[in-house]
Amino acid sequence: MSSVLAWLLIPIAAVALGLAWATWRGRAPRPVEAERGMEDRERFRQAMEKPLPSLTRSPRDEDGFDR
Repeated sequence: MSSVLAWLLIPIAAVALGLAWATWRGRAPRPVEAERGMEDRERFRQAMEKPLPSLTRSPRDEDGFDR
């Protein structure tokens, strides 16, 4: 009898943990503070202004090292 109860409790516990995780994961995010949002936007803007790396490889010396 106790083994039947254990086999029933395992899936019930798994469902309860899954529901708790889904509830925690699906909660509404905290509102962003205006100052932090502006700082994040400025960091993003600076990152977008950086030049992209060259797609061509630099020539190598005879010994195989970059110049």
